[in-house]
Amino acid sequence: MSQALVHIAQAVEQIEATSRQASRGVRVAIAFGIVAAGYGLVVASGVAGA
Repeated sequence: MSQALVHIAQAVEQIEATSRQASRGVRVAIAFGIVAAGYGLVVASGVAGA
C-alpha cells in the first residue's frame, strides 16, 4: 500500500510541475483522476494481498 502512495505522490508532483499554466478546472479534474487511480491501486493491492 505504501508503494502505491509513493506512486501517487510522484504523479501529483509531475502534474503540479507541468500544469502550472493549466486552468483550475483542469487541475481539479486531474487531481480527482489521481485520487480515483490511487484508491484503485490500494483496493487492488488489498485484494491481491488477501
